[in-house]
This record gives sequence, structure tokens and C-alpha cells, in this order.
Amino acid sequence: MLRSSLIAASAVLLCSAAFAQNDASSKLRPVTSPVKNGGTYHLATDTWTRAKSPTANLGPDTLYNNTCLLGYYVVLSSVETMVDSGRLPSTNSVVGPGSVAGTADSYNINGFQISYCATNTAVDMDVAHYVCYSPCSDATQLVPDSAISIAGLPGGGGSSSALGCWIINIDLQGSTLEFSLTADCDINYDGNAAGDNMGWAQTETNPAGAPGGPLLAGDPYGILAAGPAGVGCAFGDGTVFVGQDVTTQGTGVGADDVFETDIGGAYAGCWYFGGYLGGAPFASFNHVLYGDGGGTGGGGVGTSYCSGDGSGSACPCGNNGNAGEGCANGSTAGALLAGSGSDSVSAGDLVFSASQLIANQPGLYFQGDNQINSGAGVPFGDGLRCAGGAVIRCEVRFADSSGASATTVNIAVKGGCTAGDVKNYQIWYRDPATTPCGGQFNLSNGVGVTWTA
Repeated sequence: MLRSSLIAASAVLLCSAAFAQNDASSKLRPVTSPVKNGGTYHLATDTWTRAKSPTANLGPDTLYNNTCLLGYYVVLSSVETMVDSGRLPSTNSVVGPGSVAGTADSYNINGFQISYCATNTAVDMDVAHYVCYSPCSDATQLVPDSAISIAGLPGGGGSSSALGCWIINIDLQGSTLEFSLTADCDINYDGNAAGDNMGWAQTETNPAGAPGGPLLAGDPYGILAAGPAGVGCAFGDGTVFVGQDVTTQGTGVGADDVFETDIGGAYAGCWYFGGYLGGAPFASFNHVLYGDGGGTGGGGVGTSYCSGDGSGSACPCGNNGNAGEGCANGSTAGALLAGSGSDSVSAGDLVFSASQLIANQPGLYFQGDNQINSGAGVPFGDGLRCAGGAVIRCEVRFADSSGASATTVNIAVKGGCTAGDVKNYQIWYRDPATTPCGGQFNLSNGVGVTWTA
């Protein structure tokens, strides 16, 4: 499509999106200080990796990438929350203007990127994510799928004239705060933001009368910012879906010139910036989501097998999960087990994460030598036992309030693994109150790993 046609289409979309909204141009401030790479903060260990590759200990994939900076930030009122939206594409998403095809129907998120300008010497930040979010809807009426508070982030010089602007990666691996987001909200690509988008919220919680705000990013047509090709930063660039690495600037899939704010838990309006073609920014905000884009269930390391979706052995009481999941639990979803890091014994960085567990209930990550029933599994409790033979208990972890957990131990050491070993992994977890079949426990899909040196 010609660039002029794209711009014309954008004008129609943005004019309709902006109808009856508030002009946020008065909230714009130019970035007058260099935007610094603060590195990666590792939540599980309360440590930093300073100014390294943005994917240090994250990923292995970039799933959402809105990083085409425009040289502006938005100043928010005291304790004002900004809520923006974008899209994680499902496998039935299409390739077209503003859209890419996805590689999975659910993505485990093990890290994200935030950005902001501030005058305070230290910044405390709340960040939330919503699996489904219709742009500009009232997020105060929603329960976030992930809510994380981070204290002591770098800021400015302590006065209004000493601005500090930062890009920070937050590593969730090894913590209990990894989370999953269903692609296209409900795995169905509708072709409209109201039915397809996810959302995120960002709040500086200690502005002390001198609030800052998030950096603006995203410019698919190159009117304000030229991307690597000199013609803007296309939708989906820099993500696993288009095969480019994270050093490529991108405009997030589903990004648009519209966002919401709330103050003190009350809806404070829907905003836009007065018209993209009039020289105002494409009003989305810098944000990146890291995780595994390789497929539902299996994660970046290992091969998923033994799903409770009817493709193998039948679940105990007809309680099938969705594709790639374990048998359904009391939440009507099945648990998803995924591996990230690497299968290297010497690296010792394999992390298993599970999502769609029962909130606040314990789960046992375990290892077995064999894939039971040729990988189809056998009924056990409310689920399928997939891994067996010389079973080793790796670690017990409690799921967080969103039903997610992750290992923190060295799996290779715990399992006594050496190069060439083929091992199988699963999580057993409690479901005492809502058990669909009466077993009061369930299991995830299995993941097979061939260990390397």
C-alpha cells in the first residue's frame, strides 16, 4: 500500500477515534534530558543488570514493541494513572495494515519495559496489565491480570529543572509475578480494538507535587519520527512475529491515538492529542512485553506434550482445557507449563513457569524420566499424569493472586541432569475448593527437555 493511502486511512481512523474525547496536547512536554537506559531490574533477586542488552534474562522473544520514541512525555496530575492499549496477535490474526499474524494463543510474560520522565530523585511505580481492554474504557471497573509495585527506580535531580528520563526493563523470571495474556483478548481476531486489545496502566505513586509521566512512542508513518528505514516505525517491527530483533524500533500492534486516565480510582477521561496529521504525536506510550512466542504451552525451551485438550487421553470428567493446556480446573481453564532460558546444564538458567493455576494454592514442579502412556498421559486427580519414572521433586511454589508461579532453583542441579539427558517436567497443583471432578488437585501439560552441555 502506498504511504499516502496509509496516511489517508489513518486520518479516517483517528478522526473517528478522537470523537468526543479530550485534547491532551496541554499534557505534552518535550524531553529536555537524554533518555537513559537504566538496564534491567530483576524483581526476584532485587538486583540490577546495568545498561545491558534489553533482553538480558528476558524473553526469549519480544511480543509487543512500542519503542519509536517521539521526543515527548506526558505530565500527569498527582497520582494519576495512564491506561493505554495494544494487541498480542493470535494464530488466527491476519497480516495487513496495522496487523501481524501471531504464533500462539496465549503468551507467558516474563518481563516488560517501562519508560518515564521524573524530577524526583527516586520513583515508585505501579504497573498493571489487562488481558482484555477496550481503548478508553474505565479501567477502574476492571481487575488487572497483573499488578506490580516497584520502588526506588531512578529519577531526576529533585527539582523541576532537573529532569531525568529513563527506560527500564523489569525482569519477572524467578518471581511469582510472571503472568499470561490471552492473544487477541479471547483468541478470536475480531479486527477491532474493542474486541482484540490488551491494556497496561502506569502510575508514579510518589510524585510529591512534582509528577512526571510516560514517554510517547509509536509513529508508523514517519511524520514525527523516522524509523530505521527513514519512513517511520511499522506496526510489529522489533517483535518475534516479523522476525526482527529488539534493536529495531517499532510501533506496537494495536497502538492508536487514544488513552485513558484515572485519578484516585475514579475515571478521569479519554484523551487524544489533537490530530496526528496536524503535527501532534501518535499518542501511544513506550512499552515492551517479553516472553515466549514459540507456541501455546511449550515455552522457549523444551517441547510441549500431553495436553488435556482432547488430543490425547481423555480428561477425568470431560473437563478438557483449551489447546495446549492441562485439563480444566475450577477456573474453567487448564494450567500451562512453559520453559524459558536455555537447556544448557552449565548455564543453569532454565526456568519453568506455570499460569492459569488456582490462585494462592501450592504447586509441585517435578521431573520424570518417561512420558507416560507414550506421551498421552493417564488420568490422575482432575488431570493427566504425563511425566513419570524416577520422579524428582524440583520445587514447591505457591501461585500468586493471578494463578501464576515460576521456579527459582537450578533445575539441572536439582534434577541431577547431564548433557544428553532427556527429561520430562510437569506441575501438580492443589484445587481444593472448586475441583471439577472431586480430585482436589490437577496437573499442567508436560514439557520434554533434551539437556545440552
